[in-house]
Amino acid sequence: MASKVNRLSRLNMTALALGLAFLYLPIVILVIYSFNASRLVTVWGGWSLRWYTEFFNDRAMLDAAWMSLRVAAVSATLATLLGTLAAVGLARGERFKGRALFSGMLYSPLVMDYRCCCCSWR
Repeated sequence: MASKVNRLSRLNMTALALGLAFLYLPIVILVIYSFNASRLVTVWGGWSLRWYTEFFNDRAMLDAAWMSLRVAAVSATLATLLGTLAAVGLARGERFKGRALFSGMLYSPLVMDYRCCCCSWR
């Protein structure tokens, strides 16, 4: 009986495969199309490193990319620190007024997929 519980059904495997394809297939397609030689996105012009060469020769684009990486590093660090402090406060702290609201605000990004949010706004 235990082996039957641990096995995934065909429906579960199909749902898992479709879910992962929905999440990762756009990223794979974007990476493939970044090597397109054509100026048009809809027309495949063959494999090329042209756009990467253009990017690395453009000083303004490199400055913007480095600024984006710095902002990402700072925001990820701050989010990690604040999240850790909030988790420690909820786990080890005493009961306080508004604890349920605070806990709900912390969990909301985990349960709300941003892709679904973006799809619904369209």
